[in-house]
Amino acid sequence: MDANHARTLLLTQHQAIRTSLEACREIAKRLRTNDADETELELALERMRAEVYQHNLSETELIRPLLAHTQRWGDRLVDRMLEEHLAEHVAMWSVLDQAARTVAFEIEELADDLDAHMAAEERTFLAPHVLREDVIANHEK
Repeated sequence: MDANHARTLLLTQHQAIRTSLEACREIAKRLRTNDADETELELALERMRAEVYQHNLSETELIRPLLAHTQRWGDRLVDRMLEEHLAEHVAMWSVLDQAARTVAFEIEELADDLDAHMAAEERTFLAPHVLREDVIANHEK
């Protein structure tokens, strides 16, 4: 897959995660006031977990090969991506892997962290001035 298609796919996944996250936040808010049940939140969390999991796989499968072969900055970007992602993903999954009722009380902080994580990706290796065929090709030299 070329850089433009990879970037589009990953940004589309970000939007889907944001949409699912907002749905989870709304259900969690209702659960905290006993206006929703845990099953409803669990179903929404499962959808979001699947989207986050697929996104993490996509990043690894798409970004690493595109950037890794560039001599000038690919290794640094890949190393940064892995370093940032491992720590952030562990923290996010430690919240996401809990019971729905527990997540309901931690989702606001998770939402802030997840949104900041995606925004950082969009400013760095998903930025239009970075993840482009011509930019990547220029750094292969």
